[in-house]
Amino acid sequence: MQVEPIINARFKQFKDAYELTDLVDGLAFERFVNYTILSVHQPGIFAADSDLLEKLWVGGQSDMGIDGIAIKINGLIITSKQEIDDLIKSQRRVNVEFVFIQSKYKPKFNKGELNNFVDGVRDFLSDDHNFPMNEDVKEFLELKEYLLSDDIMLIWDNNPKVTLYYVAMGRWRDAPDLIGVSKQFSKDLTSLNIYDESTMHFIDSEALKSIYDSITNTFTQTIDTRHTMPLTDVEGVANSCIAIVFGDEFIKLLKTEDGIIRKSLFNDNVRDYQGDNSVNSEIEQTILESPEKFIILNNGLTVVCDEFKQNNTRLTISNPQIVNGGQTSHVIFNSHRKGFELKDVPLTVKFISTKNSELSNQIVRGTNRQNIVLEESFEATKQFHKNLEEFFIALSNDYTSIYYERRSKQYNFNPTIKQTQKFSLKLITQYFIGMFLNEPHASHRHESILLKEYANDIFQDNHSKLPYFTSALTFYYLEKLFRDKKLSKSIKPYKAHLLMMFREAVAGYRPNLNKEKSSDEHSQKILNILKDIEATKKIFLELEDVFENSKNYWVNT
Repeated sequence: MQVEPIINARFKQFKDAYELTDLVDGLAFERFVNYTILSVHQPGIFAADSDLLEKLWVGGQSDMGIDGIAIKINGLIITSKQEIDDLIKSQRRVNVEFVFIQSKYKPKFNKGELNNFVDGVRDFLSDDHNFPMNEDVKEFLELKEYLLSDDIMLIWDNNPKVTLYYVAMGRWRDAPDLIGVSKQFSKDLTSLNIYDESTMHFIDSEALKSIYDSITNTFTQTIDTRHTMPLTDVEGVANSCIAIVFGDEFIKLLKTEDGIIRKSLFNDNVRDYQGDNSVNSEIEQTILESPEKFIILNNGLTVVCDEFKQNNTRLTISNPQIVNGGQTSHVIFNSHRKGFELKDVPLTVKFISTKNSELSNQIVRGTNRQNIVLEESFEATKQFHKNLEEFFIALSNDYTSIYYERRSKQYNFNPTIKQTQKFSLKLITQYFIGMFLNEPHASHRHESILLKEYANDIFQDNHSKLPYFTSALTFYYLEKLFRDKKLSKSIKPYKAHLLMMFREAVAGYRPNLNKEKSSDEHSQKILNILKDIEATKKIFLELEDVFENSKNYWVNT
């Protein structure tokens, strides 16, 4: 079967989900590739908020041959100095990675296009810049310069990594001239004495399909085990066992065909990789110096999957999630990349087959309570959020259907639900604070910071669910106005301000959220307006003028 028709089907699905059907295929494809590849780096990073998709796309005139740029700190994609400062404040040490993407909706890899791409990246990473660059590229350049400033360099764990992706719809055949360009780029980068390592990935249609499948987590992997022992029967669990698996087999589960770690394996893990802290350094040291002791020094891992089948010593696992053991998994993957031998590293892995989401949540909480995990990591598993998820669904008959995607990808099974209809914990947190707490200036901050700083003000058990639904639905209509080009692109960074102004204009002073009746009455006034699309548009257009006039007055006085 040809892969291109499959990619085209995925591409069409993406355009429908993000309502990009009016965009020419070449430009939409660049966004599709950015979405696919960067979702591997940070699953769930793209939600109903289309801003990030546009922010990371830098194509067009003076794009330096680059279609997508992402900057990562400690595994998280950042887009502002404020996010950098917040992460530094909470994590102290940083690992930086620069990701560049060039994509062509063409059947061949072209040396000339690759040269343009590599030349542009080289210029971006250098101290001196000779290429013309558009405003989008310049914004990322400012972030790069900030990360390379003396104060930030003092807290680097390692020199920054650089990763490049060149994507085309042909078949990759190890072209020596293109590989030569990649090797020369690595040498040039090394000569700058700033960057740690560079990796060039040539992604063909087969690889792109594989990556896309991995981010939706629809994959099956077979691994060999040394010993297995079935566990006792549990209601809601189809099958379960404890297995001894050696590192060289477990790595098959962790990486894609292109050697990238499957970040989607950790969607249900409450902690992202914590970097080279003392615990993870000890894990690596054991792998290197005493691999045979690994099984007695490590707590083991827990994998929840849709199904696993056993054939003698081989396990075939469908759609797995590593709910406990994320740190161990990342250290094993990094050890593999460094060339460490893993065949003598025994692991204890618990495999649990269940499609019961509530049972999965119990497993996540139970296995991670045995470790030191920040409480905010469990935020979405709290009863308030389960009730809020059901509340969104209950109101779908009365208003435009929107969904609280409490767990990453939980609505992927339903292709009729567009991406623009899904609201993550991040989005609801950021824009509820902006709209209902009158603090739009805080909305761009990372949700982990907001959950700490506003812990006593949001998601309280005595709060009505209606204001949370109202903020999400208002955001949905505001985003639609931007997609339909009814509002100026220049005001998009101030969406939280517009939401606050809309609430004040329609319903007056913000309510006391601890008083359910008054907050419901306040929210209902807004929902009544949102039922009238033309009235909603008219108010937002008026608010755009008010905001622009106020901003100009403030700047000029």
